[in-house]
Amino acid sequence: MDDLLKQRLLSNTFVDRVRNQMEIDEAAYQELIEILTNLSDELKSQKVIDKELALTLYSVPQIIRNVYLTYEEHNGKATEFGNKLEDIWIDLDAMVLECLIDTSS
Repeated sequence: MDDLLKQRLLSNTFVDRVRNQMEIDEAAYQELIEILTNLSDELKSQKVIDKELALTLYSVPQIIRNVYLTYEEHNGKATEFGNKLEDIWIDLDAMVLECLIDTSS
């Protein structure tokens, strides 16, 4: 497994900026998408996944989901930001599942 991909994932600021500043950093999001795509390809040949990597992968869409639910709860109506968070959450969840499912086969 390529440790560079793991380090890139761990240092990506997208999730932290959404969680802490309620900002969607498009550049960091695109980098995260690229990392997840590469990880999915890389993990296809792996039978075991690093625990820290697995925890991080599992946490990414969950954190975005929680921010989305909290945001919607406080704002009560659909907004552009809320809709974008929901789309990001769904996309990240699907990409992470691809990474994790590939390793189980």
